[in-house]
Amino acid sequence: MDRVVDIVSDDLSLSAHRGSLVVRRDRGEQGGALDDIQAAIVHAHGVTWKTRPFVALAEHGTILVPCADTNAATAFMSPIEGHHPRAARMRAKRDAARPLFRQIWQKSLVTRITVHA
Repeated sequence: MDRVVDIVSDDLSLSAHRGSLVVRRDRGEQGGALDDIQAAIVHAHGVTWKTRPFVALAEHGTILVPCADTNAATAFMSPIEGHHPRAARMRAKRDAARPLFRQIWQKSLVTRITVHA
């Protein structure tokens, strides 16, 4: 996993098929193995895609970075499943019982308000 896919052209269609990210434009098509993609940066705003490519990229540990009109990154989407502390915290929050989840959320908000106030 060492490739960074940088999508800069409009009028593209992205899909996932048989372990590959497929990029289509008009009648042409290119693809790359999902296992080889470490990150995907999307600068273009005329790109069409459905949920499946997002899910497939996440399942293969790929980070997705969508960009604004200014080409500045607007989000950093990383897979929930993984072997790093952030993923473990997200899984714990997701799997927590509802009352515990509310307590965690309340403490988180109080901490953010205290820190940013």
